[in-house]
Amino acid sequence: MASSTRSPDGRRAEPERIPSSGGTGLTAVDEPDPVRARRGTVLAVVLGIVGGLGVASAPVLQAVRAVDGAAAPSAIGAAAVWAAVFAVAAPVLAVPAVLARRTAVAGALLAGAGAVSVGAAVLDTQLWSDAIDANRLELFRPDTAAELAAGTGAYAALAGHTLIAFAGLLGMVAVHRASLMDGYGDARSAEQVGRATGARIGFLPSAVAVAAAVVLVGALFAPAFVSEDPVILVPTVVESDLAASAGAGILAASVLIVVASALASISPPVASGALVGAGLAALGVVGTRLVAGLAAGERIQPGPGAVWGTVGAGLLVLVGVCIPMIDRTRDGRILKTLAASPSAPAQGGPAKPGAVTPSAKGVAKAALRAEAAAARARIARWHVAAGVTGIVTALLAAAGALLPVLDIPGDTARPDVYATRVVLVAALVLVVGCVWLLLSEFASAVRPAVGVLWVTIPYSVAAVSQSVVLATDVPGIGAGIGAVLLWCAAVTAGVTGVLTWFAGSAEREEIDTSEEPSTSIAVLAVGGLGAVAAFAGLGLPLFHGTDARGDEYAPASFAEVPWNLDVWGRVLLGVAVVLAVIVASRARPARAVALLLGSAVAVGVYLVSWPLTVARVTDPEMGAGVVPATVGIVLIAAAAALTARRRNR
Repeated sequence: MASSTRSPDGRRAEPERIPSSGGTGLTAVDEPDPVRARRGTVLAVVLGIVGGLGVASAPVLQAVRAVDGAAAPSAIGAAAVWAAVFAVAAPVLAVPAVLARRTAVAGALLAGAGAVSVGAAVLDTQLWSDAIDANRLELFRPDTAAELAAGTGAYAALAGHTLIAFAGLLGMVAVHRASLMDGYGDARSAEQVGRATGARIGFLPSAVAVAAAVVLVGALFAPAFVSEDPVILVPTVVESDLAASAGAGILAASVLIVVASALASISPPVASGALVGAGLAALGVVGTRLVAGLAAGERIQPGPGAVWGTVGAGLLVLVGVCIPMIDRTRDGRILKTLAASPSAPAQGGPAKPGAVTPSAKGVAKAALRAEAAAARARIARWHVAAGVTGIVTALLAAAGALLPVLDIPGDTARPDVYATRVVLVAALVLVVGCVWLLLSEFASAVRPAVGVLWVTIPYSVAAVSQSVVLATDVPGIGAGIGAVLLWCAAVTAGVTGVLTWFAGSAEREEIDTSEEPSTSIAVLAVGGLGAVAAFAGLGLPLFHGTDARGDEYAPASFAEVPWNLDVWGRVLLGVAVVLAVIVASRARPARAVALLLGSAVAVGVYLVSWPLTVARVTDPEMGAGVVPATVGIVLIAAAAALTARRRNR
């Protein structure tokens, strides 16, 4: 067999052979054996089906049992059937792919479903720690508040999700082996060979996939049910059992990673399989909640998390199904354009005897192309480094917000640190931005926004740190593991900012700087007013009210000195927004739009801290900072619109 490599323009180079002493040609790197790869995929499919059947059998085997010996509660039938169907959906769809010898597609289906099953397996562990509040109505619906213990079905569900996750790992191995074979990522037009799927299918389908993932991730942290049943309590995710909150966080991260990996894949069929597998597995989680809420009766209704989660998961499946068709359509359009072009170069064919060797001009063009390819690779490395660091930062911040930020003795009630909710929002915003940095087609456009959004992590962590500092003044209370992770996230957020700056410097090296950029007075005026208004909003409290001791309470303002950690975090955010607006007034239009929109979103993260943290007071009233912060967001967004209009002229 002969191995092949890719040239900078995406085309496959000729196989490289090493002559042996016997005169036969041996490859430098042998390609994987297709038969062996297919056998591994068959094993993965079998494990996935067995795991899906284990999840499907959980309601029949009784997921929980009453500790007092009473009859175990039964499941809601429609929800149990829905969960069973989608537990086996991805592995069953992988069967015809294996039979058709499309091992990469089968592996991608299993990999997408397996990634989601990791979070689902963590959610299953709540059946041992806090079964009655797990709200797994597809497994059981509690009739009383009697204590419940995990039953045989709980072990079946956990084992099933674990097997599906392991099958997903084997599916990733199958995709990797397929990527080393000839023909992987090929297209009919040479321009599409080796390009990321996000670039091959265009901006709109890619944006729909990312939007669907964002909707699904947000829905995982929204209430799944609206309950008037005194037995069925629906706490917010951040206030739920650790298994529920950690499971939701892991599931959200898995969805984002799958979508990013799919859009970055050079094989549209593999990207399609990954999105379809992840979407089907997600429907087994959020769609089950929707069906359970609809079938539970009058006292329980589906919550926004179930509704929007099902919409997001369904869109992922729809985009995944459409990717091959969109790719073929765009590929054919490119071929027609090339065929219709009078200057289209001749495709292929051996060189004729006596052909003229490439001229010096051709050699110079080839050198320029090689230099441009090297520059693109260098910029892409900076983008990927910033994106990966930002994603790690977001995961650290989310884990820190979900884990205890205070180390409190066991006999002491654990206080609520509401500022951790803002950290979760900041982490979600940052990870959404950083996912795009992994896609070369969109990285340069999104990079300026990430250059502002990373500041939301240290800003929100500073507010949590202020609560930790005050709490640790009490004897016996110390900083918890969550606080340590948050401080690590603040450090890696700074690293993300530095890497985005390096990426921007690498981009600027490849543009024409012979002309001095001019300052846009309109953008500077409108955006500057917005930055000033936003800075004023950051310096004023968003709410005020009465605290638990009956005293009047409001967040500290810039006028109160010395500044505490919370205020310093807001100052950092305000300075970042002001600098971003100044830079945007002299930046290229596309980069300026990203900078301004990133600044508006960053101020929006501060503004949403009002509803997220207002519960710390009773009888809350709107503070003086709400109006200027809102005006600042509107004006900065208007400056972005002016910049976009200037760009389109």
